[in-house]
Amino acid sequence: MSTTRQLAAIMFTDMVGYTALMNADEARALDLRNKHRQVFEHTTSAFHGTIVQYFGDGTLSVFNSTVEAVECAIEMQTSFLHEGIPVRIGIHVGDILQQEDDIIGDAVNVASRIESCAITGSVLISDKVHDQIRSHRHIETKFMDAFEFKNVEGKMPIYAVSNVPLELPDPKHIMGKLKEPGPGEYVRKRNRQKTILGLIALVFLAAVVVYTQWYQGFDRPEELSIAVLPFDNLTQTDADSELFRDGIADDILTQLAKLQELRVIGRKSTSRYLDTDKSISQIAKELDVSLILEGSIRRLGNQLRVSVHLINAENEEQLWASNYDRTLTDIFAMQSEIAGDIANSLQLELSSNEAESIAAIPTQNIEAYKLFLLGRKEADKRDAASLEKSIQYYEQAVALDPNYAEALAEIANSVYLQTYYSGRDPIEAAITANDYLDRAEALDDKLVRVYSVKGLISNIQGDYQGARSAFEKAIVLSPNDVDTRRQYATFFLYNGQYKEQLEQAAIAYRLDPLSFPSANAYFAALVENYQFEAAELLMKQVQKDNVENNPFVINRNFFRLYTAMEDYQKVIEPLEALSKEEYAFYRYLAFSYAQLGDTAKVREVIQRIDALDIDERTEKNHMKAMAYAAINQKDSAFYLLDTIRNSRSGLLIRERKQFFKNLHDDPRYPGLLSAHGIDLD
Repeated sequence: MSTTRQLAAIMFTDMVGYTALMNADEARALDLRNKHRQVFEHTTSAFHGTIVQYFGDGTLSVFNSTVEAVECAIEMQTSFLHEGIPVRIGIHVGDILQQEDDIIGDAVNVASRIESCAITGSVLISDKVHDQIRSHRHIETKFMDAFEFKNVEGKMPIYAVSNVPLELPDPKHIMGKLKEPGPGEYVRKRNRQKTILGLIALVFLAAVVVYTQWYQGFDRPEELSIAVLPFDNLTQTDADSELFRDGIADDILTQLAKLQELRVIGRKSTSRYLDTDKSISQIAKELDVSLILEGSIRRLGNQLRVSVHLINAENEEQLWASNYDRTLTDIFAMQSEIAGDIANSLQLELSSNEAESIAAIPTQNIEAYKLFLLGRKEADKRDAASLEKSIQYYEQAVALDPNYAEALAEIANSVYLQTYYSGRDPIEAAITANDYLDRAEALDDKLVRVYSVKGLISNIQGDYQGARSAFEKAIVLSPNDVDTRRQYATFFLYNGQYKEQLEQAAIAYRLDPLSFPSANAYFAALVENYQFEAAELLMKQVQKDNVENNPFVINRNFFRLYTAMEDYQKVIEPLEALSKEEYAFYRYLAFSYAQLGDTAKVREVIQRIDALDIDERTEKNHMKAMAYAAINQKDSAFYLLDTIRNSRSGLLIRERKQFFKNLHDDPRYPGLLSAHGIDLD
C-alpha cells in the first residue's frame, strides 16, 4: 500500500442531532443528509478540496491551501444555515499520511477534536490555521479560549470564524472532546484559561460600530501609535485609589506594549501629563502619536468603575469609549479586556501568543498587587534607599502569593540595579537575581522582565550569546518595552556594534521621548556613530525641556561629545562644572586648556589638584601626569607615571592613546608601558 506524506488543511463536518432526528423522522433526516452532501461536494470542489471520507452524518476532507479551506467552510456553512441544515465544522493544519482512500496522523485527530467543540452554524479553527489566514482581512475571527483536548499534549488556542452569518459559540459553554482537569491542577492556570476568553472582547455589534466610526473619523496612518495618559482619580477621599489609578493605566499600557502592530509610548513620558493643561493635539505632537487613550477611575468600596476614551489626536475626536464596572478582584481581567477592546477597535489581528499574553492574570491576591504597585513606585526612583524599599514591598507581595511571577522578576531587577546605585557586589547580586529569575520563569515564561534582566546580567558577565538570546526573546514578548531596548543598545555598545546600538537606542527614544535615560542612551549612540550635530541638538533640547534631567550627566555628555569632536573651546564650560562636583575631571580640564595653548590655565589646574587631600599614588599623580604631558613637560610626566609613584595602570591603558600622545615618541615610553604591564601597540 503506497503512502505519501504532506502538509494539509484538514476539515471535519458533522450534522448536529442527526441520530435523534433519525429516530424521530427518518425521512426528514435522510433528506437533510442528502442536501448536506450536495452542498458539501459542490463547495469542496469549488475550493479545490479533496473529499477523503464520509462516515454517517460526518465528512473528512483536505485542502492544499489553508485559506481556501476556511473560505470553503464559510461558504459551506452559509449554505447550510440557509437550508436549515445543522452542521458544525472544525479545521486544523498539519502533517498527514495519505493512504489511498484514508488519511492518518495526529493533525487529523486534532481537527476531529476541534470540530467536536463547535456548535450548529459555527466554524472553529486552530491557532495554526489562524496564523496562516490572519493577513486575509476578509476572513474575520474571534478568539475563544485555549483548550486541552483528550490525548493531545498542551493547550491549544481556538478561534471561531466570525463572518456573517456564522454562529459564535459561547466560550464558557464550549463542550466536546476535552481533557478533564486533574484534581491537583493549579488554580491560577485554571483562572488564566477562564480569563483568556474575555481578553479580545470582539463583540460583533460593537466591532461594526467602531469600524464605521474609525474609517469615517480617522485617516489610519501606516504606523499606529498610542499614548496612555495618566487616568483621572474621581475618588478623592480614598488614598488607595491613587495607587490603583496609576496601576491600572500602567498595566493597560504594559498589555498594549506586547502588540507588534502598535507603537506604545512608555510611562516615563506619559507620566509627565498628569494634571496637565495641554491639549490632546499638543500632547500627541510632543509624543509623536496618532492616538491618545484617556481614562478615569472611580472606586466605591470594593466596586470599581473605569472609563476609557480613545481619541484621534489629529482632530481630537473620540473614536471609541467604554465603561467597565468591576469588583477589585476582577481588576486584571478588566485590564486585559480593555487592552483587547482597544486592539479590536484598531482592527488589529492578534497572534495566539499575543492573545494569551495579554490574558495572563498575574495574581488573584489584591493585597499582593497593591504591594507590587508600591514596589514599582519605589523602584522608579532609582536610588539606594528606594531600591531597598522596592525589594521589601515585592517580597511582601510574594509572601502573600508565592506564585506571583512578576513580583519575583522585579525583585531580581531591583537587586541587580543595586550594583549601580548602592554599590552591591555584582557577583553576589547576579547569583541572587538569577535565583529569583529562575523562579519567575518557572511560573511564567512569557514575562518580559525575566529576559530583559537576564540579558543585562549576561551582558555584564561577558556572555554574548546568552545576553543576545535573552534580549531577543524579551523583544518578541514585548516589542515596546523601553528598558529592554535601552539595555540591548548597551549590549551592542559593549560589543562594538555601534550601528546596531544606534538602531536600538533610537527605538527606545521614540518609545519614550521625554525620558532622560532614553535620551541619554540615544545621545551615546549618536556620538559613537559620529553623528555629532544630532547629538548636540538632542542634549541641548534635553537640557532645556526635560524636567527629570541630571545636570551632572548632561555636562558629562557634553564633555564626551566635544572631546570626541576635538572642540576644546566648547568643552571647557562643562568640564569646569564637572570638576567642582568630581575632582577626577581636573585632569581632562588641564588637558583641554593645553589643547587651546593656555599653559597658565593648565598650571592653575595643577595647583588645584595639588590642593586636594587625596592619595598621591592612586589618584593625584596620575592627574598631574596628564596635565604635564599635555603641555609637553615630559620629565615631570614620566616621573609621576613611574610605577613607584603611580598605581593607575588601568587608567593608563584606557587614556594613553588620546591623552598621553605627547609621550609616544619618547624612548622612555615603551619601558613605561612595560612596567605597567601594557603591551606596546
